[in-house]
Amino acid sequence: MTRPRPTDWLVLAALVVTWGSAFALLKIAVAHIAPVWSTAIRLWVAVAVLGLVLVIRREALPHHSHGAWRFYLVNGLVGMAAPFALFALAAERIPSALNSMCNGATPIFTAVMAHLLVPGEQMNARKSVGVGLGFAGLLVLVGPKLAGGLSLEASGLLMALAAAALYAVSNILTKQTPALSPAVGAWMMCLAGAVFATIIAVAARAPLSWPPFGAALAVVLHGTFPTALATIGWVYLIQRRGTLFTSMAVYVAPLWATGVGMLFLDERPSWTAFLALALILGGVGLATLQPRAKSPA
Repeated sequence: MTRPRPTDWLVLAALVVTWGSAFALLKIAVAHIAPVWSTAIRLWVAVAVLGLVLVIRREALPHHSHGAWRFYLVNGLVGMAAPFALFALAAERIPSALNSMCNGATPIFTAVMAHLLVPGEQMNARKSVGVGLGFAGLLVLVGPKLAGGLSLEASGLLMALAAAALYAVSNILTKQTPALSPAVGAWMMCLAGAVFATIIAVAARAPLSWPPFGAALAVVLHGTFPTALATIGWVYLIQRRGTLFTSMAVYVAPLWATGVGMLFLDERPSWTAFLALALILGGVGLATLQPRAKSPA
């Protein structure tokens, strides 16, 4: 494979900034908008943005009988509506940095589920050590909070971890989904997620009123960049550079999120949170990165 081009590095940096800033935007939004409505609005914004992308690129949707619709219908619930709502609920209870740290554990959950469910994805010794390190990090992160009972902060951490586990389920489902263009697949998934999220918000009878400008802007930015456009950038890098290069965004985004939370939201994570982050990211690296092949003599 050729060396990464400057464009590849720019897209990778954009993913880190976008995903790393998403949890701060979420924190701002849920301060004035009910979490379930924040999720629904965010997804409808993503549907509109991706729809515009499809029009500009003149990409057509598959026929309603195409098998991909069933996959994206399920994935819209499992990979978007449900985890987005859980992360939004968690944002009311925990700092944005902790929310992002929990999200950083998604590859750990994915490795375990792939080992159990996907043929040919069984863990070797290195991956097993990585998964063990990752779960040790989660224990360091959540254990002290649970020791004092199911407080608001402890429940927020559990919600964020449940959302990360759902992301892992979505990753497994995506492996089985019929191939479509990145923009078309993202639009179908966001549409299904938006419908499910709206149903959840209406069923929950969550209050909805016009928010302050800052909160409304946060939701629009959240739907436009982390939800809609970042999906296209992620698939672009997967196709051009592969998972090894692209996975660097997963490692760096929690660090960026921590910095954003400390700088703009005045968050001060404890030393145990940083220890947990180090263990989780170290575990993710062992569980997902492939060792460089030796050159023939």
